[in-house]
Amino acid sequence: WTVNAERSMHHMTRAKRVRAVREEFCWLAKLAHVPRCEAVTVDVWPLAKDRRWLQDVAGCAPTAKAAIDGLVDAGVIDDDDETHLLWVRFHPTLICKLDGIRLEVTPICTAR
Repeated sequence: WTVNAERSMHHMTRAKRVRAVREEFCWLAKLAHVPRCEAVTVDVWPLAKDRRWLQDVAGCAPTAKAAIDGLVDAGVIDDDDETHLLWVRFHPTLICKLDGIRLEVTPICTAR
C-alpha cells in the first residue's frame, strides 16, 4: 500500500497489513538464508503488472517500513535504527508480472 492509501485507512486495517507484510518478509528472509548483518542498506522497488499502478517514488514507504521490520523479526539486523539500517533508497516502479515490492538488502561491514 502507499502513503496516500494509508492516510484514509482505519488503524485496525493498517495493523493487519503491517503484520502480514512483516511476517511475509520475515519468512522470505529466512527462506533466502539472508545472513545476520551488523548493518545493511536497503533498495526498494515497487512492482506493478502494468502502468496503471505507477506510484510516486517512495510512495510505498509504509510497505517498505513493514518489510524492513520483517528483516528485524528474522534476525537479519538487530534494529532498524541508524546504527543498523544505514539508508533506504527508493526506486521508480518496475513493470513486471506481479504487483508487490522488492527489497535488495546489502550487508555493510562497519569497523568499531
